Amino acid sequence: MKEVKYKETQTMYWFVSLFVLITAFIVLATYFKWGNRPIVSWLYAIPLVIINCLPIVAFYNMTITINTEVASVTFGIGLIKRQIPVDDLDLSTAEIVHLPWYAGIGYRISRKGTFFNTKPGPALLIKTKNRNTEFFVGSKHGKKIIAILEDIQKQANLKA
Repeated sequence: MKEVKYKETQTMYWFVSLFVLITAFIVLATYFKWGNRPIVSWLYAIPLVIINCLPIVAFYNMTITINTEVASVTFGIGLIKRQIPVDDLDLSTAEIVHLPWYAGIGYRISRKGTFFNTKPGPALLIKTKNRNTEFFVGSKHGKKIIAILEDIQKQANLKA
């Protein structure tokens, strides 16, 4: 059994609230027949509500989990995730970077790599040893994560 060394969950309250408000508006507009050209039937409204709920299910939170073998980050129910073996992380490349507001939220691609975040601010960037990918996550606990990963790698080297 892999022992969980670190777990952090960040909820995107404003993102969920926005989509819940849009969904509520669609339902109310359909029920009360709002507008010059109202939605004429629930057959049209129900697919809109379902499509509007998909981003909520996919992105309502982000969970960073580090166990003795894998560092992972997962959005929502787990449709979007990244898992990297702790042994593959090159901790000499670890750095805390600041993500500006215009970098966006969610699963994003930048010049430094693909990152996962729920809000602007500090993020942890660690390249893999082969430099093909990275563990790039928004977290204000970057130094703590680096220390945990160093400890896991040190323990693995002692066992080897």
